[in-house]
Amino acid sequence: MNNKDLIRLADVVLGEAVVALLSNEEGISAESVAGQLRAMEIGETSLDRRGAIVLALGEVQTEFIQSRVGRDAAVLAFGAMTDPGGDLKK
Repeated sequence: MNNKDLIRLADVVLGEAVVALLSNEEGISAESVAGQLRAMEIGETSLDRRGAIVLALGEVQTEFIQSRVGRDAAVLAFGAMTDPGGDLKK
């Protein structure tokens, strides 16, 4: 399987993971999608699909880390604008 096809298949399995979560009325988060992808990988017999699942899982984990870093930076910046009591500094 070439790289372009693997990326397309990764997008498909990512969509399948999200649909499975929605079908089970579960919340959508990076953690829940990653968990669903891991569950899908365990039962998958196709090597191509397993590779696509691993690729999709890597993308979800990378995005999760990047979003946490951005969120933590915003929290730290807001914290620098407040005094220890939580009031905004003037």
